[in-house]
Amino acid sequence: MKKTILILLLILLISASVFGYDYTYYVGLKGGISKLSAQKGDSTTFPFQKTVGGEIGYRFQRHWVIEFGYSTHKLFNDSTSSTFGADATNATMKWEAERYGVTFRKYINDPDSKINLLMGLGGGLLNWEIRDPNADTIFNVLGLHNDMVDFSASELFFSGLIGFDFNLSNRWTISTDLQADYLTGAGEEFESSIEADRSKFHVSANVSLKVLFGGFKETDWVSEESWRHAQPTISQKKTKEIDSDGDGVADTDDLCPETAFGAMVDNKGCSIDSDRDGVPDGLDHCPSTDRKAFGSVDINGCPIDSDFDGIADFEDSCPNNPKGAHVDITGCPIDTDVDGVPDGIDDCPHTLYGVDVDKNGCIDLSMLAKPLILNIDYASGSFEVDPNNRERLKSLSRILNFVTDVRIEINGFTDNIGTTVANKKLSEKRGLRVKDYLGSLGVSVDRIKVFGKGETNFVASNNTAAGRAKNRRIEIIFYK
Repeated sequence: MKKTILILLLILLISASVFGYDYTYYVGLKGGISKLSAQKGDSTTFPFQKTVGGEIGYRFQRHWVIEFGYSTHKLFNDSTSSTFGADATNATMKWEAERYGVTFRKYINDPDSKINLLMGLGGGLLNWEIRDPNADTIFNVLGLHNDMVDFSASELFFSGLIGFDFNLSNRWTISTDLQADYLTGAGEEFESSIEADRSKFHVSANVSLKVLFGGFKETDWVSEESWRHAQPTISQKKTKEIDSDGDGVADTDDLCPETAFGAMVDNKGCSIDSDRDGVPDGLDHCPSTDRKAFGSVDINGCPIDSDFDGIADFEDSCPNNPKGAHVDITGCPIDTDVDGVPDGIDDCPHTLYGVDVDKNGCIDLSMLAKPLILNIDYASGSFEVDPNNRERLKSLSRILNFVTDVRIEINGFTDNIGTTVANKKLSEKRGLRVKDYLGSLGVSVDRIKVFGKGETNFVASNNTAAGRAKNRRIEIIFYK
């Protein structure tokens, strides 16, 4: 890929030098040196090493150029060399990168001068990876979710440069520049400590040979003085051919004289809208939109996808999905483990069915952090668990069967009706019944201890029926 891009640029350079005739466009090949900035104070972590690349430029105004550049970099963290020649011999890391950038360059003085100072700002994409220089394998580091990921990224950067152009002729130019890229972190997914230790600046010094061609000739540039004194003239004979909206149909024949600039029109000057979505052809980036999408397109004529799931709103049965959720062909979330958290944003996509989960789709263990109180509606002298608390115990059993290292202590309590001895035995029977019920749901009874506390540790007054109901309870304590 790298060699292909450089060969294409070389072909363009040779072709332009043969067939080019002026200076609005240019292509060039460049070489130089680059390094990563200091890392934890070590200024020699990745010293200057060679780089090659190319560029294509277009001068859209006399003093302004937009340039598209490509370069390739290979740096070793060989800090033993004092020259620009570090290699794998003494290195423990190799940084390989491909840089794709766009830069707006401004000529400070006359662009036709022999020597011209220029400055520029821009940005782009840096595809990089850090490898073992001996095994040539990518290092692994901690990712955002505490998983191991490749130490590589496609990262956005902002850049600034300053340099000089040396015009050898009206067709050939040698350029030198010093460029600094700030790596934004957009595009990488590393744990915060890894991100904090990474170098943020990539610096390069380059020399390039450019050939200029195509577009307006030098003599076609009109001076600002000429424009300042030019007087507009309108021929009386052409009055009838005025075209206010610039659609190619004269106002005298135009039934729609206020058509939006750039819209395609018919022979009467009215907009053509092939897909009838309200956005005229010529301004419509999606000119073949389905008719069903009428009223659901953006200003560019493309179907709106509110939840960015790849299914346009007019076809989306679930148009308000959370961002990042995986969806089916109807646009509705896929939830493999049926836990209420869609795949794509579910950190635990294979949770056991029926187990309560947190907002990230992982099992919710918060109910084990404090004792579980069961106020069972016992009939007088009974120890059977009522239906409502059976459902609560079913939910608990699903968690206990998943987290097998948690042990359980079941304490039974009564009110003060009856004798102390009888109440103690009754509370123990009630605790044993809960133990048996959990055992029937798959929880190992070896993990469970039962204690009959009887008429102790009252939580309410025994002088009222409501208070006595609160005192008749089971307390389940969790521990390891």
